[in-house]
Amino acid sequence: MRDQNKNMSGHAGVPKIFAPYFVTAAARLGIPIGTLIERLPFAFSWNPRENERLSYSEFNALIENLVALSPVSSPGLSFSRFPIILWLEETIIEAQPSLRRPREILRPAEIVLSQTLAPLLRFETRQEKEFEVLTLQWRLELFSEPVNHFFAEMLMARIAELLRTLNPQFTEVCGVKLRRPKPEDDSIYARIFQSPVEFDCDTNAIILGSETLDFPIPSYHKLLRSQSRNVLKTVLHNTLSSYNLAASLRSWLEKHILREEVTIKQAAAHFRTSGRTLQRRLKEQGVTFQELKDSVTLALTKRLLLSSSESVESIAIKLHFAERAVFTRFFKKHEGVTPSEFRRSNTTRGILDA
Repeated sequence: MRDQNKNMSGHAGVPKIFAPYFVTAAARLGIPIGTLIERLPFAFSWNPRENERLSYSEFNALIENLVALSPVSSPGLSFSRFPIILWLEETIIEAQPSLRRPREILRPAEIVLSQTLAPLLRFETRQEKEFEVLTLQWRLELFSEPVNHFFAEMLMARIAELLRTLNPQFTEVCGVKLRRPKPEDDSIYARIFQSPVEFDCDTNAIILGSETLDFPIPSYHKLLRSQSRNVLKTVLHNTLSSYNLAASLRSWLEKHILREEVTIKQAAAHFRTSGRTLQRRLKEQGVTFQELKDSVTLALTKRLLLSSSESVESIAIKLHFAERAVFTRFFKKHEGVTPSEFRRSNTTRGILDA
């Protein structure tokens, strides 16, 4: 495969911000995050900078490993309502709020997608008898075959679902053509697309009724905006905060631990979720609530020991320990020395501790 690091739109590779999206969503499919990250040929970060990008070979490796580790037979279909797609959809809608027909979505969709996931993507339509065939074309050589199949399934499944939403009177997708080889069990494709599916085709295409793309979208603002915004608020926001959750929770703990005894119930309420869900989402990142709380408590302890003359007992009370002995055991477990020993060995001010 040829690794192209630049496309004609002037963007190099794929935005690195998408890597956490994929890793978080992969965990929801039952893929071990640690295993997936270990197999990546680049330095993975939960919080990459906006201008960082992955080369196409790196992005291929991310998706190929995701597909290889996935316990589901068709991860591309499972990702059809993946927040990346919903975010792109929202961006497209926001870019042209006067859309009145599904056909008018095609051009802004091309622009947004060509700048992100699928360089130089084109939606093309052609008439075939009483049908209109919508094809998806992009720079196939930039991606490996498994990645191309993954994208085709993901994009086409979402397009089919969106068309049904936009055109309630034309709910039927007449057929689907996929470039990918026919899998041993293709029943999931019929369930997702709700139409006949052909494999080993020369293109990826959706076969539609002749009026499907031109039928007016009823109640555009109410239908499209409410759907995309509500889904984004509940799904996209949760996923974004999921890969950013540990950092967000740590910041929240730093502000609250000195004020009150913090529990997981309080933290969950702040993040508008349940304690169980909070623990699960943290576990996906390889950390627990208690580990984060201990880490913040330890950092605050060190700061207080070195920047104040407060006694160890006073600091223990401030950090909500029942007694000094419990606080001392906690600190020694993590640092190997008592708080008093830590203070004496790390300060030159000669502060004596009671």
